[in-house]
Amino acid sequence: MKTNLIKINMKKTILTLALAFVGTFAMAQEMTIAHTGIATVPTSTDKSLSVNVGDDITFIYGGGGSHPMTEGWQDGSASTPVPFVTQTVTSLIPTVTFQINTVGIYKFHCGTNPGNSNNWGTIYVADGTTSVETVDNNPISVFPNPVRDKLTVKGLTESASIYGLNGNKVMYVTNGTFNVTDLAKGTYIVKTAKYNTVFIKK
Repeated sequence: MKTNLIKINMKKTILTLALAFVGTFAMAQEMTIAHTGIATVPTSTDKSLSVNVGDDITFIYGGGGSHPMTEGWQDGSASTPVPFVTQTVTSLIPTVTFQINTVGIYKFHCGTNPGNSNNWGTIYVADGTTSVETVDNNPISVFPNPVRDKLTVKGLTESASIYGLNGNKVMYVTNGTFNVTDLAKGTYIVKTAKYNTVFIKK
């Protein structure tokens, strides 16, 4: 009898841990938005989320007026490779759940108070195999984007690798301007040892 009890208790413990893990993962896909700023779970001071293509993302109304979270930051930072689609939460619409289906980095702000940097957020969207997670104030950027032939990576001070969304490395570069004419149309990730950025080959 004691052996059976031990097995049952172990199963309960494992199940509890599994549920706790699932709960934490789900909570990490949420942002609460108020005039005082954006809060994420479990790190309330973090104003960014990292998700995979097609994951549910939930914005939660946290107080104040209407919060239409819309494309870009007021310092000129923009989403890449496509704009963030406005998602609005209000006292009458306290939650909105949506998905992003294109790999990239999405910058957004509250349209009712665009100058309030406390409400500037970022969502990093990967495809499940290749991460596009980066840090704020990323010193590298690409232009033109989309690109047809020559791509310049501004701020590149080291070598970088170019990856397709399937995780395959397609190029290795050692300088800031290079030819991408031979790349197939699509979205690519420039990866250095510390930073990533995204571009579209058209």
